[in-house]
Amino acid sequence: MTGTSGMLGSAVVQCTPASLQVIPFTRADADLTEWSAVERAVAELSPQTIIHCAAYADVDGCTTDPQRAWANNADATRLIAEACRENDVRLVYVSTDYVFSGTKCDPYTPEDEPDPINVYGESKLVGEQAVAECLEDYLIVRTQWLYGPGGRHFVEAVIRRARSGQLLRVVCDEMGSPTYVCDLAEALWLAAVSELTGVVHVTNSGFCSRLELAREALDLAGMSSMQIEPIRSDQWPSPTRRPLHAILNNSRWIQAGYPSLRPWQQALADFIGSYLLA
Repeated sequence: MTGTSGMLGSAVVQCTPASLQVIPFTRADADLTEWSAVERAVAELSPQTIIHCAAYADVDGCTTDPQRAWANNADATRLIAEACRENDVRLVYVSTDYVFSGTKCDPYTPEDEPDPINVYGESKLVGEQAVAECLEDYLIVRTQWLYGPGGRHFVEAVIRRARSGQLLRVVCDEMGSPTYVCDLAEALWLAAVSELTGVVHVTNSGFCSRLELAREALDLAGMSSMQIEPIRSDQWPSPTRRPLHAILNNSRWIQAGYPSLRPWQQALADFIGSYLLA
């Protein structure tokens, strides 16, 4: 699997089923933007399945450095897909809600037409298209609002700023499903050994606004008295336009017989109690 030094990749490695063997693969092992390195690695390691977690997921970074975004999210994914095709390897590709504009009232299904509004979403969508063009045995797993141990993410930033006494200004009009990487990692292992193909959406159950997520995190961390200034997304200093209502519909995953991830509030309590308050 790729991206094993990242937040999600580390979680996937840590919850590897006893019956399976994982071969960790990081940037130090090979440059995923170089065909010769990718093809050689896949041929030599001879995996049955690749879980492709590696990505350039800095959303603002993608906006300011689109060349890096396209190289890491689109071009690298195509090379991995081509190597999988040559070596008869199944590919599970982790994608994002950012392939959607966030203008739909109802949660997005896998059948909805993607319409990204920023470079990150565009580059991940082209990665999806490359996977679908190159392979028959593939699964694209879209998820959103990831958080977990060892990473930089919204929950960690809220707790850190609150502890330092900094003013908290949080967007109130962006909706999504906070997803705990440890829960998603277990789902990715199910996906890896399944026969399911195409596109699925997998997030923790339920949804909320960024503001609601921040308040829940502070409550769980014993800082419910901290004041938060609600702001609109267009008041947040960022060069990137973000989807405001890109909630993902997980029904295809569940209808295929796989368990829904627990409610986001339970997962958040687990994370904060196990890692941020430990």
